[in-house]
This record gives sequence, C-alpha cells and structure tokens, in this order.
Amino acid sequence: MIPGRRRAFTLAETLVAVAVLGLVAAGSMRLAVLSARALGEVRQGRERLALSRNFWLRAVGGKLESRGREKAVSWETGRFDFPGQDGPPPGYSCGTVVITPAPAGGEKIVLYVPDRMISRGSKQ
Repeated sequence: MIPGRRRAFTLAETLVAVAVLGLVAAGSMRLAVLSARALGEVRQGRERLALSRNFWLRAVGGKLESRGREKAVSWETGRFDFPGQDGPPPGYSCGTVVITPAPAGGEKIVLYVPDRMISRGSKQ
C-alpha cells in the first residue's frame, strides 16, 4: 500500500456487487409475487369451503329453498340420479345442491346431501 493513498473498491468490484444485488432483488420480487398468488388461492379456497359448509348445514337442516340467489351466489337443489344403475341403492337417496358464484368464470360447487341427513336434520 502506498502511503497517503486511500483504499477503495474498484469499478469492477462495484459492478459485480450491483449485479449480485440486482439478482437478489429480482429473485425476491419473484418470491413476493408467487407468495401473493398463493395467498390469494388459499383465501379463495377458504371462502369456498365456508360457503360450502354454510349451504351444507342449511340443506341438512331443511332450511334451503329449492332455488335462490343471495349476495354474489345462486343455488339450485335437485335429485341425484345414480348413473349406470337402475336406481339408487336400497334405502338410499340423495339430493344435490349446485352453488354458482356470481362471476361468470367462477367454478360451480356441487354438494351431495343424503336424504337421511336431511330428514334427521329437520326433526331436530
């Protein structure tokens, strides 16, 4: 080291540090976007689960109309036919509840509710 001369980073060292910092920043931005997307999917899944649970309890309790709309959801109930069979298994029949979210691209939720549960729920 020469006396009176300050020690400093060279231009090449500074450029390498800036490049590494840019790669770290780009990677962290990618992780932030992926985590935000995953969080949105988890929230949507929880909302769909809560919606399904609400309609299941209303159907089992016998308090669900055959068709309706409330807030951003519409539903329709019906009978479930067992495809490929002459009829339902002995002593078993089932109803369906089809839930359609308001956005046109939303996926339908289909709940199968055994009639035994509906009749038991309405007696309570």
